[in-house]
Amino acid sequence: MRFIEVIAFCLLLAAAAIASEDAAAPGFLLYTRRNGNTPQRIDPEVESLVRSSFYALEPIVVTIPRLSGNSSTTVGEEHLKLASGLLEREACNVFAVDLTEDPSESDIVASVSGLLILLQRQFDVPLRQQQLVGFGEGAHLSGAVAEQVQQQLGEQVPRITALDPSGDSDKLEHRLSAEDARLVEVMHTNGNGLGTMAQLGDVDYYPNGGQQQPGCSLTPEPDACSHERALDLAVEMWSTANDFVSALCSTPEAMSAQNCRWSSQRMGVEATAGIFFLETRSSFPFGRGAYHIGFL
Repeated sequence: MRFIEVIAFCLLLAAAAIASEDAAAPGFLLYTRRNGNTPQRIDPEVESLVRSSFYALEPIVVTIPRLSGNSSTTVGEEHLKLASGLLEREACNVFAVDLTEDPSESDIVASVSGLLILLQRQFDVPLRQQQLVGFGEGAHLSGAVAEQVQQQLGEQVPRITALDPSGDSDKLEHRLSAEDARLVEVMHTNGNGLGTMAQLGDVDYYPNGGQQQPGCSLTPEPDACSHERALDLAVEMWSTANDFVSALCSTPEAMSAQNCRWSSQRMGVEATAGIFFLETRSSFPFGRGAYHIGFL
């Protein structure tokens, strides 16, 4: 059985190598507390990792950005924002997928899954220490990566954090679902716009109802503003300033401060399954707790 697993892994790496000849399979930008805001370009290879600031005893987070435009934030700014938030939360290795060469969906999935498998098999990094964070289309690609990793390793990725998954998932080969990881948490900030209102995870959060975010109606591109607000909310969610107290709702259609039951659950902290509503401000600190309504 071990021989078969090794052969399957070699075939996976070979497929990624063949794909790279046609359309340069993506590498990664590595952020750690040792190299700060200056990421290191990493290929999913043992030698590249050994020569980097990668430290196998620290948790692994792989971030997959959106693929399309409609952005006031560059991909580099997106990478840095998420990496800074994650590194403030804890010392870890943040691998941001490098889309410089405009890779295909299959190239991204093969490269990321190959990296996670390599980390476990060559560096003894257990899968329980690995997390996927995807934004926009990257949320659905995170699900595809987790599915492929489970096929190869026989166990699930422990956590996927999906930031405003794109609403046009029918254009992708894989649509995010709760079955993709042991815990799939989803944040919806621009549903029926660049994102979707569909419940996709074990726990789905809908800040301010999940469609438009405070202050974004005053900007030139309200949808892009609301979509990208997911990045800011995620950074605060991972920090000690997290005051995103949420209310449990029955359905997205019946979601409001009056119709949902307030709880002590904070977005991104506890893992109670369900649909959750919360209110935020238009700027940092975004969290505003649940002071508008008494606890039921």
